[in-house]
Amino acid sequence: MLRGVFAFLVLAILALTPSKAHNKSLSFSDWFWDGRALHVSFTAPSRDVTLLPEVVTSQNLAQALSTHVGKHLKLLQVNTPCRLERAFEAAPAHKGYVRITGRFDCFNETTQIEMHNHAFFNLARSHVHFARLSLQEKPELGGAEILFTASQRMHRIAPGEEGSIETGVTFGEIFSSHFWLGMEHIVTGYDHLAFVFCLLLIGGTRRQSLLLITGFTIGHSLTLAMAVLGLVRADPQVVEALIGFSIALVAAERILARNRLMPITGVAAAGTFFILSFIFTFTQGGSDFGLGVWVGLILFCLAYGQLIRTQDDALKLAPLMTLAFGLIHGFGFAGLLSDIGLPPDNVVGALFGFNIGIEVGQLLVFVPLVILGPYVLEELPTPPVKWADIAALMLTIFGVFLFVSRTVL
Repeated sequence: MLRGVFAFLVLAILALTPSKAHNKSLSFSDWFWDGRALHVSFTAPSRDVTLLPEVVTSQNLAQALSTHVGKHLKLLQVNTPCRLERAFEAAPAHKGYVRITGRFDCFNETTQIEMHNHAFFNLARSHVHFARLSLQEKPELGGAEILFTASQRMHRIAPGEEGSIETGVTFGEIFSSHFWLGMEHIVTGYDHLAFVFCLLLIGGTRRQSLLLITGFTIGHSLTLAMAVLGLVRADPQVVEALIGFSIALVAAERILARNRLMPITGVAAAGTFFILSFIFTFTQGGSDFGLGVWVGLILFCLAYGQLIRTQDDALKLAPLMTLAFGLIHGFGFAGLLSDIGLPPDNVVGALFGFNIGIEVGQLLVFVPLVILGPYVLEELPTPPVKWADIAALMLTIFGVFLFVSRTVL
C-alpha cells in the first residue's frame, strides 16, 4: 500500500509546476452617471476588434466596435430598456486600441440600473471586461469598479446614500450562473466523461461504481477549490495530457489486470516514456514538458505496474486511484474558471455553484446509463468479445490519442 501511495503522489506532483500565463481578451469602459444620463467610454485592443464579425461590413475598426457594442451592451431600469440617446462613435485612443463613446438615457435617477454586457463574450469565453463608474459631479465620492466575465454578464448599480454608486449581484444569481456553467462544462467535457465511463467499467457492481465516482468527486473538488483560490498552480499542458493518460490507464487496466499483464505493461510504458523524454528534451519543438515530468511518469508506471498483478489488486487500489486522478481532473475543471475569472465579491458562491453543477451534470449523464445500460445490452447481439472489453479497448485508444496530441501540441 505504501508503494501505491508513493506512485499516486508522484503522478499528482507532476502537474504542480508553475502554470503558463494566459493571454486573456480584455476590454474596458468608463461610466459617468449624471442624473438620468450615463456617459460611457468603451475601449478594446485593436487585435480583438479585428475578430468581430461586424468588421466585414464596417468601414473601419471604430465603426465595427460601435456596431458590436451597440447590439450587445444594454441597460435596463425596472425591466425597461434605457435609450441609447447618442449612438456610439469613434474617439481618440492610445496606439493599439480602439475607443468609442456614447450616452444612455434612463427614466429615473434614483432607481437601480441593470447593466447587461455581452460584448466579446460570445467570441471568447475567457474575455474579461473592467468597468469603472463614477458620478460626474462628485467623482471623489462615486468611484466603483465592477468586473464582467462570461459567467457574470450582468451587474446592478444604484445611487448610494452619500452620493456614491453601489454595485452588487446576489449570491443566488452568482450561484445560478456558475451552476449552469459547471453543468455545461461536464456535459460537453468528453475527456472527463470518458474517465467516468472507465470507472463504471472497472467498478463491477453499482455499489463499487458509486464508491469510485465518489472518490473521483472528492479529488476533483479539492484541487478545483485550491487552484481557483490560488493555493496551488498547475501547468495546463501537463494537466490536459495527464487526463488523457488517466483514461488510457484505467480503461486498459480492466483487460491487463485480468490477464496478469500489468507488470510487463508498466515496464513497457516506462521504457516508452524514457525514449520520449530524450526525443522531447533534446530536440527542438514538440512538448514543453520538463524532464521532471517524464521522470515522474516513468516512476509511476514502474511502481503501479508492480502493484497491480491481479484483478483483485486493481479493485483494492481502485479507490486510491480514482481519488488521485480526481485531483488531476480538478485542475482541468479549474482551467475554465481561471480563464473566465471569478467575481471578486462572491468567490464562494461561484465556486460552490460551479462544483455542484459539475456533480449534477455527472448524475444526469450516468444515472440513466447505469439504470438502462443492462437492459440495452440484453437487446444487442452477443459478440465473441464482451461489450465491456470492446468499450475498454476504445477508451484506451481514445486516452492514448489525447495524451499524445496534448503532449505534442
